[in-house]
Amino acid sequence: MEVNTIKIEIRKHHVTPGLNVLDMVIDADGEKIVKQTQHKDTDQAYQHFVKEVIRISKELAAARIE
Repeated sequence: MEVNTIKIEIRKHHVTPGLNVLDMVIDADGEKIVKQTQHKDTDQAYQHFVKEVIRISKELAAARIE
């Protein structure tokens, strides 16, 4: 599999006190997923998603070229 670009973008679209409306764009391997999501500031699932994206990004950045 040849992957030239992996892009994950999360943009605040609209902010209501305590509620974030976000545009999430994932573009990888020729597939583009665009989803508007709503999350409360305390949403554990969303916070976990962001932490996992950061962890995976760091892991890829530090990976040895084989």
